[in-house]
Amino acid sequence: MSPELVARPSLRLRGLLLVNRIVQWASLAFLGEWALYGVFRCPFVVPFVSCQNCPIITCPGRAANMFWGVWGAWLALAVFFGRAFCGWVCPGGLLNRILAKNPFRLRLHPDAVRDFSYGKYVTLICVIGVYFLMNQPRVNVPIRVGEFWPSVALTFEHAFPLWLFRTSALLALVALGLFVSQAWCRFVCPAGGLLELVKRFSLFRVYKTTACTDCDKCRRACYMDTRPEETNCTNCGNCLNACPQRCIGIGRKPR
Repeated sequence: MSPELVARPSLRLRGLLLVNRIVQWASLAFLGEWALYGVFRCPFVVPFVSCQNCPIITCPGRAANMFWGVWGAWLALAVFFGRAFCGWVCPGGLLNRILAKNPFRLRLHPDAVRDFSYGKYVTLICVIGVYFLMNQPRVNVPIRVGEFWPSVALTFEHAFPLWLFRTSALLALVALGLFVSQAWCRFVCPAGGLLELVKRFSLFRVYKTTACTDCDKCRRACYMDTRPEETNCTNCGNCLNACPQRCIGIGRKPR
């Protein structure tokens, strides 16, 4: 981004935020069904990664173009825009944004946010262990008939304890987002943890310059309660117009 664009917030920046919202809702329409299957019907402990071997024939993730297309887009976004998948594409990220828009949510101290953020790396290690050391066990009876939600009820009735623990813990942590904004995305999500590790090598990003005075107005504008380039920044662009020093840009960070 040119210095002029950083210095004068314009229709282009407001347009970027509008595009962000449109892409998120379009992604929810496109990936929402797969997300529901992954949470409530996937027979594996780790959802969304063993779709080609899944017996749930109605799950859209079984389609090769869906599976490889989404993971290919995930990888491309990671290379070019770091953790942008979380802030632009992930339907779970949009759900957590919606949950956070209530008067009961708490704002954590930045030190607490930084400490709790290590949780997603713990989850990532657990996911890797389940996949490689436990050989991605199938812990859910693959019920193939009936409408979606009645089948979900049968799934909870017949699934193994490990599947029930996984699903119940996920739902509880997402529900925590009503009180702690983006609790799942900031502190638990293993995909977010992996992207957090690789985003420092991405080509483009939302960044802050040396003119930053640490006023934290960007943090207050951020739905992830962070600052550009710091932990949990998803390059969503919410902070671009927030800085009084006009020291936030988007693109290749100047040397």
